[in-house]
Parts: sequence; C-alpha cells; structure tokens
Amino acid sequence: MSLKLRLILIINAVLLLILILGGVLAIDTAKKNVRAEVASAEKLALYLFDIGVLNNPKYYSIESEFKPLNLQSLVHMRHLKIEFFNLEGKLVDSNVSETHTKAIDQAPNWFVNFMGLISEPWQLQRLPVEILGQAKGAIVITPDPSYEFGEIWNQFAGIFYLACAFFILTNILVAWIVFRALSPVEFILKALTELEAGNLKVKMPNLKTSELSAISVKFNNMVKTLSSSIEQNHQLSRKLIRIQEEERKSLARDLHDEFGQSLTAIHADAAVLKALANKDYPKIKPSVNAISDLSKHLMNLVGGMLGSLKLGVLHELGLEEALKDLLNTWQLRHPKVSLNYQVSLKALPKISETISVTSYRIIQECLTNISRHAKAKNVEIRIDYIKKNTSSAVIDITMKDDGVGLSKSHQDGFGLSGMRERINEIHGKINITSDTNCGVKLKIQLPITKKINGQKNHHRISR
Repeated sequence: MSLKLRLILIINAVLLLILILGGVLAIDTAKKNVRAEVASAEKLALYLFDIGVLNNPKYYSIESEFKPLNLQSLVHMRHLKIEFFNLEGKLVDSNVSETHTKAIDQAPNWFVNFMGLISEPWQLQRLPVEILGQAKGAIVITPDPSYEFGEIWNQFAGIFYLACAFFILTNILVAWIVFRALSPVEFILKALTELEAGNLKVKMPNLKTSELSAISVKFNNMVKTLSSSIEQNHQLSRKLIRIQEEERKSLARDLHDEFGQSLTAIHADAAVLKALANKDYPKIKPSVNAISDLSKHLMNLVGGMLGSLKLGVLHELGLEEALKDLLNTWQLRHPKVSLNYQVSLKALPKISETISVTSYRIIQECLTNISRHAKAKNVEIRIDYIKKNTSSAVIDITMKDDGVGLSKSHQDGFGLSGMRERINEIHGKINITSDTNCGVKLKIQLPITKKINGQKNHHRISR
C-alpha cells in the first residue's frame, strides 16, 4: 500500500470515528431532549385534566355523557396520545388526527424502533372520569415521542447530507494536500533508481519542503562522495592491474634470464654426463637420464609459464591465434570438460596492446574460474568481431557453462572485480547471468572505437 493511500485512509478513519462519536452524542442528546419534552407535555396535560375534569364536574351535563370531552381540540399536543374509554373499554374520543399520523410517518419505522430500543419504557397515565358522581370511563394518556422522532430524523437527515458533503470535500482537499506534499517522493525514487542503475551523474532538484530539501542536499552530497570513492577505487584497481602486468613481465623476465638459462645449462650438462655415462660410467646412467628428463620437463613448464605471464604469443601470433592457443592448451589440461569454442577475428583491424591484453586476460580469467569453481561439464565460448557502423566496432565475447553457478562471494571476488576493471578501463560492457546449479553466462563487449565528447577513442589503431 502506498504512503499516499495510507495517509488518506488514516485521515478518513479519523473523520469517520469523529462522525460516529458525534452521531452517538447527538442521539444521546436527542433521546434526553425527547424524554424531557414528552415529560413536560405529560405534566401539563395531567395538570389540565386534573383542574378541568376531575375537580370541575359541573362543567359537564347529562346530554354530553356520550361525548363528555372534546379531545380533538387537543390535537396540538403532539407528544401525547390522549384517549377516552367508556366503562365497557370502548374508545370514545382521541386527539389523534391525520396531521398527527403524518408527523409519525416523517421518520422511518426502523429509526423509530431504534430510538424506542435505546430509550427507557414509557409509562401511561390513567385518569378515571366521573360526571355528577357517576363513573363514565377513564382518560388514558400515553406518551408518544413519534413526532419528536420525526423531527430528529429530519434534523439527522440534513446533518447526514451536510456530513457527506463535508466528507467528500475533505477527502478532495486531503488528497490534493497529500499528493502535493508527497510529489517530491517521486523525484527521490527516480533518483535512487538512477543511482541503482549506476548513473553517478544523477542529481536531485532543490525541494521546497524543508525536510525533503535536506534529503535532497544529503542525497546530492552522497552521490558526490560515492562517485569520488568509486573513481578512486577504479584508479586503484587499474593501478593494481598495471602493477600486476608489470610484475608478470618482471617475473617472466627473471624466469627466462635466470631460471630458464639455468635449466638450459643443467640440461646441457646432463647431455654431457649422459655421453660419459654411456662410455665410462654406466652406473650413473639412470640418474643422468632422470636429471635430463626433469630438466627438460621444467624447461617446458617454464616455457608455459612464460607464455602465460609475458603474453609474447600475442605479438607473435596475433590475438585470434593466441586465443585459440590458450583455449586448446586449457582443453588439454582439462580433458574431462567438453569445450566448444569459435573464434572469428579474421576481419579484426590492428588494435592497441591494451585491448589485446584485456581480451586475452578476460578469456584467461574466465577459464581459470571455470576450472576452479564451476565444476562444469560443458563450456561454450564464442568470440566475434562485430562492426556496428563506420565508426564503431566491438569484440563480442559470449561464454556459457553448465556448472554450479556464481555465489555472492564469487561475484564480489577479486577475479571478477579485476575483469570488470579491465572492461571499464576501455569503456566496455559486461553482463553476468547466473542461477544456482544452472551455470553462468557472460556477455562481454569490448569497443575498438568509441566516441567520447565528439572525439574518437584512441583504442583503435589504423590498419
């Protein structure tokens, strides 16, 4: 549920609660007023009948014994139902008229019944009537709040319509205020989405609300700090990669100049000893052969290490053949893994050493990760040169395996981080798709040319 809807619902709930409490209070007040009004009318009627009927028998004559009272003249006493019953219990006269009935009909039955339920029971009054000392019947006064209930219903109906109009107008006003007050949240959400997507140039506008304005300032400062930190990390990573390459070159040089030459000398001395052993010292022949074989093995091993460290194969064979050699060598070392690859770089123009080394190292790192972590049985690699237009072309690399997938720790590991830094350094793109036990798919594009501020990137070198 959105914050806007939640606020509107809370305000509506408060308004509804206020209306309910107000209605309960109004009904309670109306109930008390009705009882007070009816009780007052009842007291007045009792007083009048007590003075005019009970204590003044000379007022009536024998001729009027069948209709000793004119109760129709008391029709204005709307809160009381006054009835005269003769000695046989037959209704002789009443103050109830059509006007009274119409007043009763002003309130729905359910409302009258409801008010009757919440009100205390009404007690009727019975006054015996005697004319010239003879009992003629009785006057029965019954409290009748129906007319009052009708008036209350009309008042409540008016109040209800007014409350509905107030409720609707309040909702419109509250919705307008809430939407206007929270509209800057959309700017915040949009800025956070852009930041999540990696756009470090995003900036929030100055918001009018003081609280949100502080958030805007803090957000912009955070983006600046984050951008600076990320740039520093990129610089450190690029520096680390360059140092790594220099160390590899230095190590390759030391292996070639020191270790390689020493192994060559040992192998040559072993050959001399082998000749002497064949002729004069046959007993040392097995040891000499072992030294010769071991030195030859170490020379091959050092040669492989030199090829991996120095990347001289790139200069000698070119990127396409160097990659094929790398893939074939990896396949020989991992015969249990089915490697299916395709390298199509025949149309590749002459490119800078940075792109060549980056391409080679990326494939090398991917193969290393597969052999160490993937536990894959099948690996597919496709490397293509794609020319998008006259000024833009890329080396497109797609790699898939059916291994265990990448865990969170592996995704944040140094190998992939270094790969990302190499790609970012030449403004490339990388997309990694991985599900647990469903392998890994890498889609990498390394631009050979890229326009920056209208100028061509110097990663491309003419044919």
